[in-house]
Amino acid sequence: MEAVITASPHAFDPIAHHNLPPEEKEKVYSRRVNELVQPYTVIDVLTKVYHRSFSSDLAAYIGEHPEKFTEYKKTDASWGMSRVWVNECKCICPESVFDQPKSAFYVDIVISARVKVEEEKTGIACLKSHYTIKGEFRLRYKFDFRPCHLTCVFDRVILDEKRSLLAIFPDAIRLDKYLLPLLLSAEDYKKAASLVIEQMRRALKKKYRVHAPFDPRKWISIMGPKIKLGAFPENGAMGEYFFDFGQADLFDPDTGEVTPNCNIDPGTIVLNHRALQSKAMENSTICHEGIHHRFDSLYLMLQRTHGHSYASYLCKRYNKNDKQGDSKWSPIDIMELHANKLPGYIMIQDKPGKTYADKMMKSYGGEHTLQNLEQLVKDVAAHFEVPLSMARRRLTELGYPDVDGISQYINNKRVPNHLSKLPPNQTYTIDEQDAIAEYLRNPEFRKVIDTGLFVYAESHYCLNTSQYVYVDHSGYFHLTREARENMAACCLVFEEKYLHKLRVLLGGRLLKNPEKGSKRVQYCGKNGEAATTAEGLALRKMLEKQAREMQTVKKTFNQMTVDLMKSHRFTVPALAEATGMSPDTIKNLRNDPDRVFDIRELVAFCIALHLSPDVSNEYINASLSKFRNSIDMELYKYALKQWYTLPVPVVNRKLVEAGAVPLTNYVDGYDENGVRIDA
Repeated sequence: MEAVITASPHAFDPIAHHNLPPEEKEKVYSRRVNELVQPYTVIDVLTKVYHRSFSSDLAAYIGEHPEKFTEYKKTDASWGMSRVWVNECKCICPESVFDQPKSAFYVDIVISARVKVEEEKTGIACLKSHYTIKGEFRLRYKFDFRPCHLTCVFDRVILDEKRSLLAIFPDAIRLDKYLLPLLLSAEDYKKAASLVIEQMRRALKKKYRVHAPFDPRKWISIMGPKIKLGAFPENGAMGEYFFDFGQADLFDPDTGEVTPNCNIDPGTIVLNHRALQSKAMENSTICHEGIHHRFDSLYLMLQRTHGHSYASYLCKRYNKNDKQGDSKWSPIDIMELHANKLPGYIMIQDKPGKTYADKMMKSYGGEHTLQNLEQLVKDVAAHFEVPLSMARRRLTELGYPDVDGISQYINNKRVPNHLSKLPPNQTYTIDEQDAIAEYLRNPEFRKVIDTGLFVYAESHYCLNTSQYVYVDHSGYFHLTREARENMAACCLVFEEKYLHKLRVLLGGRLLKNPEKGSKRVQYCGKNGEAATTAEGLALRKMLEKQAREMQTVKKTFNQMTVDLMKSHRFTVPALAEATGMSPDTIKNLRNDPDRVFDIRELVAFCIALHLSPDVSNEYINASLSKFRNSIDMELYKYALKQWYTLPVPVVNRKLVEAGAVPLTNYVDGYDENGVRIDA
C-alpha cells in the first residue's frame, strides 16, 4: 500500500505560477480538462489521493487511545493493550455539513468494523488475553480546501453518534458523497437561500435593505469573483464560471468587438452578452453563476485534489434531450439543478414575495381570473426584477398555485397562458415527443387517444369540440379562450415525473395507474351515466359533419378514392404535389382493385385530404392493406388521430423527429436526399 500523504500535489502555488515562463503560463490558461473523467467522491479522494486506509486509521487510533474503548474491555487495569488488528471493515457512507470553514472542513466516514485486541498481563509477557470490538464508528477527517493548501489529516474516531457532525449541526445543510449540498425539498432551498441573505446582511450591515429586491451583482462583489462579458459559440450558453485558469472570448460593450482567447483567472464569471436581453435575465444569470461559486466550490476543490481541475463550468439552458429521467444524476446535473432552482428562493424570498403578491392581487379585486393571474406574474417579475418563469414558479409556492399555466415553456417555446388549479407535480402541459413515447408505452393512454375525443393543441390534450379547439389556416389546433380558462373541463392531466408517466382516465383527468390487485377506477360522467354516452354526446356534432363522407366510404376502395378526391377537389397532379407520391401510385389507388398498397401511402392520402380519424379508419379498412405490429405503425395511427389537419410534409417531419420512417420523401425542412435544410 502507498504511504499516507497529508497534502495533495495539485495544490496551487501562486509564487511558482507567477514565476512561470510566458510559454508555460500560456499552457496553464489554455488547458482543458477531459470532462469524461469519472468524478471522485470524498471516499475516493481519501483512499486514492491521500492514501488513507480506514482499517489502519481505526486500528492506530484504538492503539493510541485505549482509554476511549474501555466499554469493550473485559479485563482489569493490570492488563494492557499490546496489539490491535482489524478483521473486518466496511465503509457505509460519508457524512458532512455545509458552511464549515474551508481551512478546517470536517468529514465523517461511517464504517462498520470488527476489531481484534490482544492484551498482555503487566509483568507477565507470556500471559495474553483477547477481546473483540465490534460496531459502527465514524472516522473523522479534517480537510483544508483552500486552493493553496489542499491538505487532509485523520482527526479521531467518533464512538457516540451524538457527537457526529450531523448531530452537532442538526439544522445545517447536509452534503452528499461529492460534497455537494443535499437540496431535496423546498425547505432545503429556503435554508440555502437564507445563508445567502445572511451573508449579504453581515457584509452590508446597516446598508442592507431587508425588503428591497435582491441585488446579485452586490452579492458577487461581496464574495469576490469578477464579472466580465463574453461571446459564446455554444447554443444556449448563458454564462461561464471559472474556478481555475482558462480562456474565453471577451466582449467589449463600448466598441462591440470580441477579443478571442483571453486569459481568465480563477474566480471569474463570464456572462454571454447576447443572453442579457433584460435586467431580469441579467439578474437571473448572475445569481445562477454566484450559486456555483458559493455552493459548488467544495466539489470543485475535491476534484482538484486529484488533478481533475476543470478550467470552468459552462452553463446552458436546460434541454430535455440532455438528460434522460431514468439515468443517474451526475455531480454536474446536481450543480445545474441547484443553480436553476435556488435563484427563485433568493430573489423572491417568502415573506416579501407573499406580501407583495397579496397586495397586488387585492388591487385587482381579488378574483383569480386568467387576466388577473397574468398581470400578477408580470407585476411580481417586474418588482423583483426576475424573469416571468421565475416569478411563476415562486408564486405557485407562495399560495398562488393557479399561476402554473402562466409563462410556461416547452423546449424553449412559449405555451399560451392558461388557468391551472392542479396540485403540485401535476400539469396540463406535455411535450408531444414525451406524449408519443407514452402513447407507444402505455396502453391506457393509447386507449384514451384512440377514442378520437382528444387532440393535441398548444402542448395540451384537449376535447376535440368547437367549444374548446379550432384549426388555424396552417392546420394546427389551438385552444379557445374558454378552454384556457376552464382547463379542468376539457384537458387531460399529467403527473410530472422524470418520464412524464401518465395516469388512468377519470373524469377527464389521468390519475395514477392502479397497483396490481387493487381496485380499478372506471370513467363516469357527473351524474353516473355510462362513458359511451358521454363520448357520444361529445362526438355528435363531428359525426353530423362526417355523415356525407361516411356514406362515401361504404363503396369499394377504388370508388372511395375517386369520390373522396372529387369531394375534396383534388386532381391527380395536385394530390401528387401535396403528398410526394407519384401520379402512377395515385392512379393505382383509383383503378387497381387487387393491389396491396404500402400503408404509408394510404396514410399520406388520408392526411393530404384532412380526413377525420373515423373516415380514415373506414377508408384504410376497405383496402387490402393492413397495419402491422410495429412502433412505426403505431405512430402512423397516432398521426391519423392527431395530425390529420396538417400538411403531409409537416407530418413527415414529425414522424422523422419521432424516429419513424416518413410516409413519403416529401419532408418539411429536408431536401429530397434527406438532408436537413433549415438547421
